[in-house]
Amino acid sequence: MEFRRSELGRFPLWHSNQGWRARIAVIYPGGGYHHIADFHKLAPKGVALGAAAVPRHKDDSVEAMLGLDEKVVETAKMLAASHPDVIGWFCTAGSFLKGQGRNAQLVAEMEQATGIPCTTTSTAIVAAFRQLGIKKLSMCTPYPLPVNDIEKNFLESNGINVVKCDGMDIVDNNVITHLSPTVLYRMARAVDAPEADGIFISCTGLDALDVIDALEQDLGKPVVTSNQASFWMAFRMAGVGEATPGYGRLMTLPYTKRVF
Repeated sequence: MEFRRSELGRFPLWHSNQGWRARIAVIYPGGGYHHIADFHKLAPKGVALGAAAVPRHKDDSVEAMLGLDEKVVETAKMLAASHPDVIGWFCTAGSFLKGQGRNAQLVAEMEQATGIPCTTTSTAIVAAFRQLGIKKLSMCTPYPLPVNDIEKNFLESNGINVVKCDGMDIVDNNVITHLSPTVLYRMARAVDAPEADGIFISCTGLDALDVIDALEQDLGKPVVTSNQASFWMAFRMAGVGEATPGYGRLMTLPYTKRVF
């Protein structure tokens, strides 16, 4: 195969040391920072990140968060100019609040606008539960209780039985982003139920990544967080199969489409 100079624009990875293995583009709610910090913990060598924020929501009420996805397609088109392999909308509530139909529609709109494979956090968490064989779930969140109810309905519409759900009922997103990993560890342990196949810590704005391994060892079941699942799916969609040990069973698994 001959490499012609005229083709370099079509294949930008030929002349870049950044992302020689894969490029992941992330769209996230403004004001968050755990999305980027978690990438640097999880990414294998040779995987690069591009990121852009959509306007920050006023608070974590249902009404405020319903508008989170309004600029996602526009932002995806901007990120597409850097030729990523995958584009992800990394926001849990921003992808489940309007239901599974809207989540699937948003992925389709992003892909149509960019010509690049796309995903969302809600798409990723459902895929993660299926990959891990989790059919009965205990879930903890920082959200207001009405948001929890909507998320529970979203998961159950995807075949996941939420056997126990508890939230911190926090509306201020500044508080959510500053919750310590120790608080999240205790919250996850408190929500565990004997009949649950796994634990889910919901919200990409949480600093939850570093408690996954300890929770799995202490509870003896898989633990999924929003950012962990989002990056797992993005890496696998980009063709990066390398395991990232220390951050839960999920990060050691491939991605295959599974249904219950």
